Amino acid sequence: MLERTLILVKPDGVEYGHIGEVLSRLERRGYEIEALKMVQATDEQLAQHYSDKVDKPYFPTLVAYMERSPLVALVVSGVNVIKAFRTMAGVTNPTEALPGTIRGDLAKELSGDGIENVVHSSDCVENAEREIKIWFGDID
Repeated sequence: MLERTLILVKPDGVEYGHIGEVLSRLERRGYEIEALKMVQATDEQLAQHYSDKVDKPYFPTLVAYMERSPLVALVVSGVNVIKAFRTMAGVTNPTEALPGTIRGDLAKELSGDGIENVVHSSDCVENAEREIKIWFGDID
């Protein structure tokens, strides 16, 4: 099924120079990059994006991480791109992510409870469309 997804290269991915690696992996798989921009996340965007986590005790730490420096937002399309990119990204915890995945190769677990896991990707078509509107407004 042809679909589109939101991918965020998180601040750590930008800071450590992984934007090109993420883009290269997408392009090698033949996915189309429909939109791309560097943006400084705001409290409002993050509250909308992570609306299911706003009441969690770790939310302020998540906001601080996502606002510490710019991130890169992408709209990417292709056949089954949501599932495929989530497989390419690997599991959330970098220590558990398999080698060859973005997180397995590029992300890291921090001392304490933190992780820097390089990318976010939408988990379903409905969330992809909701998240794309948060970061890009109404685009076709």
